[in-house]
Amino acid sequence: MLLAGGVRWATGTNTLTLNLQLLTLIKNTLEMNKVKRHIRGRPRRSESEVDLQLLGQRVRQLRGPATQKEFARAMKISQAQLSKYELGQSALPLSLLAKLAERSGRTTDWILTGKG
Repeated sequence: MLLAGGVRWATGTNTLTLNLQLLTLIKNTLEMNKVKRHIRGRPRRSESEVDLQLLGQRVRQLRGPATQKEFARAMKISQAQLSKYELGQSALPLSLLAKLAERSGRTTDWILTGKG
C-alpha cells in the first residue's frame, strides 16, 4: 500500500519505522518550505548597481534629435520598450547595449555608468 509522500507500507513493517519515515518526510518538507521562503528571485531594480534613470537619460542623449519611433525602429525594438528604457523603468538587454555602443561610438561603460 502507498501512503502520502511515497512511503510504502508493507506487510510486517513496524509502526516505529513508518513513523520515522513520516517524520523525516515532514521535516524535509518543512526545511524545503523554509528555504523557499528565503530564496528570492532576481534582485529588485532598486537593488541594482546601475541607476536605471540615469541610464535612461544617457539612452535619451544617444537618441539625439530622432523621435522615439525612428530610433526604436533603427534599434529593432518597439517605441514602448524604448520609452521604458528612457524612463528608467526597464534595464537594457546586452544585445541592445552592444547596438547602442556600436551606433554611438560610446563605450558600454559610459552607457551604463556615465564614466569612461
